[in-house]
Amino acid sequence: MFRELLVAFDGSSHAQRALAEARDLAHATAGRLTVMTVVPEPSTWALSSGYGAAVNLDELMAEIEREYQTMLDSALDTIADDVPVNKILTRGPAGSSIVAEASANDHDLIVMGSRGRGELRSLLLGSVSHHVLQASPVPVLVVHVPDHPPNEQE
Repeated sequence: MFRELLVAFDGSSHAQRALAEARDLAHATAGRLTVMTVVPEPSTWALSSGYGAAVNLDELMAEIEREYQTMLDSALDTIADDVPVNKILTRGPAGSSIVAEASANDHDLIVMGSRGRGELRSLLLGSVSHHVLQASPVPVLVVHVPDHPPNEQE
């Protein structure tokens, strides 16, 4: 039985669906949720366009981190009070950070969306969910959001 669930959350519709599934599973099994958000490090390529004013990297990172913190706090607001929950906000590559958290602590299941905010990047570099599936020390539940809602008349 899965009772220590690690939920990877990036605010995407897939992550919202994964959180809902994890929330239901934790409620049904008297489990505990850890909701994790990983703030991506800005790439030097994106910051070195050579146009416009210089970018203050510290200010940019602080603003991005505030946005991710707000997103994480909003996600936790959707969890019932009877489900114990922890939150983690960290920086770095998402896939590696999720696997490191699962390896370092007593999580027995990772729940995540099949796609996240970095859909274009995943086409070029490989997706976060694929990385986690390959490297995770615990089972991974990848939740999909259907492209089209099921037809209720079928």
